[in-house]
Amino acid sequence: MSKHRFISVITVSFSPPFQVYELQTDVLKRRNTWSRTICDCYLFFLNEFEDFKSHAASSHYHQSIDDVQPMSLWNYHAYHFVILPSHRRKMPLGPLDVLSLYNFQKTANVVVFQPKDDYVLVWSHELYKQGLGLRYLGLWKRGIFFGRAPQLFETDLKDFEGAPLRIATFDHPPSVVYALDGDGNIVSRLGVDMQIVKRLAKAMNFTPEFLEVPHDQLWGYELPNGTWTGLVGKVFYEHADIGACNVFLELHRWKMVDYSVPYNFERGCFVAPSPKPLLNWKSPILPFAWDTWTFIAASLLVGGFLLYLIATLSISPESREFHSLSYDYLYITASLTMRSGDVVPLHTPLQIYIGFVGIFSLIVSTAYSANLVAFLSVTQMSAPIDTLKDLSASGLRIGGVAFWKTQFTASIDPVVQNFANVLESNVDLSALFDRVEAGDFALIENKQYLELQAGARYTYGSRTTIRIVGECLLPYSIGLAFQKNSPLKQAFDGVILRLFESGVVSKWQKEVVDYFRQQYKEKRQQRADEEGALEGSKPLKLEQLQGAFYVMGVGYLLSALIFVAEVVASLL
Repeated sequence: MSKHRFISVITVSFSPPFQVYELQTDVLKRRNTWSRTICDCYLFFLNEFEDFKSHAASSHYHQSIDDVQPMSLWNYHAYHFVILPSHRRKMPLGPLDVLSLYNFQKTANVVVFQPKDDYVLVWSHELYKQGLGLRYLGLWKRGIFFGRAPQLFETDLKDFEGAPLRIATFDHPPSVVYALDGDGNIVSRLGVDMQIVKRLAKAMNFTPEFLEVPHDQLWGYELPNGTWTGLVGKVFYEHADIGACNVFLELHRWKMVDYSVPYNFERGCFVAPSPKPLLNWKSPILPFAWDTWTFIAASLLVGGFLLYLIATLSISPESREFHSLSYDYLYITASLTMRSGDVVPLHTPLQIYIGFVGIFSLIVSTAYSANLVAFLSVTQMSAPIDTLKDLSASGLRIGGVAFWKTQFTASIDPVVQNFANVLESNVDLSALFDRVEAGDFALIENKQYLELQAGARYTYGSRTTIRIVGECLLPYSIGLAFQKNSPLKQAFDGVILRLFESGVVSKWQKEVVDYFRQQYKEKRQQRADEEGALEGSKPLKLEQLQGAFYVMGVGYLLSALIFVAEVVASLL
C-alpha cells in the first residue's frame, strides 16, 4: 500500500508515511484526514466512542451539499480496521452496533476486531443483505487465525441473496414503457433502462422494488429552499437505492447523485410544429418571388411609357389609340396576360418594339401559368424550422422540464443561452405535445423520446403534424443514478459495461420502439385510410381558387373608385 492512515487514541510512534491521530472532532472534521490516495487503510482503536460514533453516524455529504464541490468527511473506498476495547465495560456497543452506523453501511471494506479473554473475534458486515447484516469471519488465538471466510475483504458485491433494492422510475418511452391492464394497473415494465435493471437483478441476485415517481415531478428539480424533488430527490434523500429512467450524466445533478458507467447516448432536441398550409388567397402571388414581381412591375411601367413615346415621336403616324398613355399601359398589360390588342402597329419602329414585348410577355406568362398550376393544386406550406436560430426567431414559446434551463445557461452559444430566459418549466409533457401540434409551443426533450411520440401519436398517414428541429444540442450519456458514495456503483459498473459491449442495448431499444408503436397501430391505420381517401385526382375547391376571386374583387373595387372619382370630377 502506498499510504496508510491510522487513527488512534493512543500515542504510537510510526515512521512516514503513517499518520497517527487522536479521535477528536477537529481531526475527524478535517478534509485532508479523509482524502483519497492510491491505496488507503484506516485503523481505529476505539477506547473512546462518542465522538467517533457521532461522526460515523452522520451523512457529511448531505451536510456539505451547499459547497461548490461538496464532499464527505469519510473515505468510502479505503480499507477500514476497527479494534474494540478488550473490556466490555469500556465499550458498551458490539460489532453490529458499529457496523450499522451510517457511513459503515456505505463502506464495502470493513473488518471489526473484538478481543475476548485469550482470542480475538473477527467480524464484517453484509451490505444490502437480509437479516442482521453481521458476518463472522473467524478468530485469532495464540497467533493462529481460524477463519471461516476465505479472505477478510470481499471487495465486490456479487450476490445480494435476494435482498430488495428500491428502484425509482416512471413511464418515459422508450427508456421506460409501462404495459397496463384494463384497469390501468402496471403489468410489466419494458424499455432499455428496465432491461438493464432486470439483467442486473438476475446477475447480482437482488429483488427490484419499484418506487413510482409522480408525473408532476419526473426527474425532479431544485426548490427555492434547496431541496430536490422527483427521481433525483428520491435517490439523494435515500428513499431509493437506484434511479432508472433516461438519466443524463451531467454536472448539475452530479452534486446530488452518483452515476453508473453510461449504457446509452442521446441528444437533446426540440420538436416544433410542422410547416402549416399557407393562406390560399396568396396563390396568385406565390408563383413568383418578390424580386421577380418587382422587376415585372418595373417592366410594365417602363414599357407603357416607351410605347407612348415611340407612338407620339415616330415620323410615320400611328393609330391615334397609341397616343393615349392609359391605352398604352392597358396594351402592355394585355400583352403580359397573353392577350393581343385590337389595334396593331402600322410602321416598323413600333412593330419591332411590340414584337420584343410579345416575346418577353410569352416567357413570363408561360412561366407564371405553369407554376400557378402547382400552387393551386398542391397545398403550399410555410418554411420549416430547421435550426436553433430559426426556432429563436419563430416566436414560439419554449416548454420542457426545469433540467434544460441549467443546460441552456451553461451553453456558449448565445442563441441557446437565450432559451434559458424564455423556457417555461412544465412536466406535463403529454399536454405540451398537444400544444406543439396546435402551433403554440416548441418542446425540448431527448431525441428518441420525441421521435417515438411523433411517429406513434402525431402521424396522420404520410403527414406528421410535429417535426424535430434538425439542429440539436450536444449529446448526453445515459446511465443509472445511485446514492452518493453508494457501493452499488462499483458492483454494477462491470455488468453494465458487459451489457453495453455485447450490443444488446440497441436490440432492446428497437424492441421497445416496435412495442410502443404497436399500441397505436389501429389509430395510425385509421389516419392512413383517411389520408389515402384524400389522395389522387380531385377538382379544385373554392378555397384553392379564392386568390383569383380576390384579384377580381380588387379590380372591381379599383374600377368603382375610379368611376366615382370621374363622376365627382365632372360635377365639379
